[in-house]
Amino acid sequence: MFALTFAQKLALSMISMVVLSAGLLGYPMVYRQFSLMDEQYNIMGTTLVNQLATNAIELVFVKDELKLGELVKNISEQTDVLSTVIVNKDQEVVTGSGIQPPQDWLFDELKTEHPGFALDNNNIGWFHQPISFDGVIGGVAWIGLDKTQLIENQRFILSSALTLVALMVLSIMLLAVRISRNLSKPILEIIDASEAIASGQLSFRMRGNYSGEFTAVKSAFNNMADGLEQKLTLEKNISRFVSSSVAEHYMSRDDNDLTLQGERVEASILFVDLVGYTNFSNKHSPEVIADVLNFYFTEFANTCHHFHGNVDKFIGDCAMLVFGCPIQDERHKQHALHCAVRIRDDIAALNKQRQEEELPWLDIRIGLASGVVLAGLLGSPERLNYSVVGDAANLAARLCDKAPSGQILTDRHFVDSLRASKNDIGISTHQTQQVHVKGFIDAIDTLVVDQVEITNET
Repeated sequence: MFALTFAQKLALSMISMVVLSAGLLGYPMVYRQFSLMDEQYNIMGTTLVNQLATNAIELVFVKDELKLGELVKNISEQTDVLSTVIVNKDQEVVTGSGIQPPQDWLFDELKTEHPGFALDNNNIGWFHQPISFDGVIGGVAWIGLDKTQLIENQRFILSSALTLVALMVLSIMLLAVRISRNLSKPILEIIDASEAIASGQLSFRMRGNYSGEFTAVKSAFNNMADGLEQKLTLEKNISRFVSSSVAEHYMSRDDNDLTLQGERVEASILFVDLVGYTNFSNKHSPEVIADVLNFYFTEFANTCHHFHGNVDKFIGDCAMLVFGCPIQDERHKQHALHCAVRIRDDIAALNKQRQEEELPWLDIRIGLASGVVLAGLLGSPERLNYSVVGDAANLAARLCDKAPSGQILTDRHFVDSLRASKNDIGISTHQTQQVHVKGFIDAIDTLVVDQVEITNET
C-alpha cells in the first residue's frame, strides 16, 4: 500500500486548505460579479424595450410607419443593440433594424402577450415587450442585445480566478515542500537514531543543527544515548569483576533489594589450582607471572561460561567456578563435570604447545563437589561480593588441594548422584583414598575422573 511521506502529507494538507478557502471565498465573489453583470445587461435590455414599446404605442395604433422607422433607428444606434424590431398585432414586422428574432418566437403567444427575455444560439439576448393601450395589444417591441462580450468577460473573470488559485496552489506546494523538508529532516534523523540505538549502536548521536523544539529533542536524545552508553560500559566493566550472570541478576535491582541475606540453593563448585605456582613465581618477574595467570584464568573463565557457570572469584593462583546459581540450572552437576573435563584436556593440549614454543607453563589440578550452599552477597553494605558458602564449597577446595597434578578429584556422592540422575552421561573413575577433610566428621571417599562420555554438553 502506498504511504505518503511527511512532506507529501503536509503539502496536501496546505493545498487542500488553500483550495477550500479559495472555493469558500472566491465562489461567492465570482458569483456576485456574474450576477451584477447579468443584472446590468437585463436592466439595459428591459429599459430599451420598455422605452421602445412606450414610444411606439400611438404610432402603432395610427400605423405611422415613418415615425416608427425613425424611433427604431434612434434606439438601434445605441451601443450593443444588434436589432430593433416592431411587430404588429397580426405578427407582421412593421419596421426593424438589424437581424430579426427567430420566426417561431414572433408567433409565440407567450412572447406576444407578456414581456420577457430569451437567448438564442448566437448569444443574442432578445427582450420583448407588448405594445398595448387600455389593455388592447397593438403589437410587440423587440430589442436584441449582443451578449457575447458579457460571456467573454465572465469567462475571463473565471479563468483569472482559476489561474490565481493555481498560482496560489503552486506557491503553497513549493512552500510546503520546503517547510516539510526542514521539518522532516530532524524527524528522519530521529528515526535513524532510534533504529541505531535499537540495533545496539549506542555511540550514535544526532548531529544536525536545529532550532526550536527540535533542539530540545536532539539534546534529550543525545543525553539518553550517553546514559545508555555509560550504562553499557558500566555493565561491561562490572562483568569483568563479577560474572555476567551475577551482574544481570543484580543490575536491575535497587538498593533495597541488595541485602546481605543469601538463599539456599543446590549448586556445583569447581576449584582449579595451578600446580607449582609458588616455585614458579620465585623464578619469574611479576610481568611474566601476571601474563601467565591471565592466560590460564582466561581459559578457565571462557570454558566456565560455555557450560553456563560463573566465575566466583580468583584466589591467588586458584579459580573458583560455580554452577547452578544465581541462575538456577537443573543440570548443574553435568555442566560442572563437563567443564572440569574440558579444562583438564584443553590445558594439557595448551601446555604441550607452550612447551614446544618454550613458553612458561603450569599444570593444574581440579576439585569438584556439589550440595546445598548459601548463595548471595557477602561483605559490608559499602563493598559486596557475590559468592557461595557451605560444605560443598569447602569440600571442593579441599579436594582441589589433594587432587593429583593434571587430574580431577571428586567425591563418591557427586558421582553416584550424577549416575542416578536422568542425565545421559557416562563416567569412568577410579578410587584413590579416603581423606579426612576439615569440617567433615566422616572420611570422604574420593574418586579421580578418568573419562566422561559426553552426548550432550549443554
